[in-house]
Amino acid sequence: MSTPAVPETRSWRIAPAGQLLTAEFDGQTVVYHTGAGHTHWVSPVAAEVLNCLNRSIQDEAGLYAALSELVSQEDMPMLAGSLRETLDHLKNLSLIEPA
Repeated sequence: MSTPAVPETRSWRIAPAGQLLTAEFDGQTVVYHTGAGHTHWVSPVAAEVLNCLNRSIQDEAGLYAALSELVSQEDMPMLAGSLRETLDHLKNLSLIEPA
C-alpha cells in the first residue's frame, strides 16, 4: 500500500477580524464568527482544524499530522483531499487565512 501524499506546507491561521466561538450540540460543532456575525455548522475535520489553529499558526503538514492521529487507517487515503477541501471551505467562509 502506498503512503498518502502529505499536502503542501502552506501555513494557516485564524482570521484576525473577530473571534471564533465554538459550541457542540449533539455531536455537531457550530462556530460563531464575532467579526462577521455569522454562524456556521462545521464538519468534524473542520472543527479539529479550527481547534489546532486556535492554538497556533499551523502549516498543512502539521494539520495533516494532527488529523492523522484521529483518523482510522481505512480513511487515511482520503485525509489529504479532505484537509485541502476543508481549508478551502474555511477560507471561503473567512474563518481562516494564509499566514
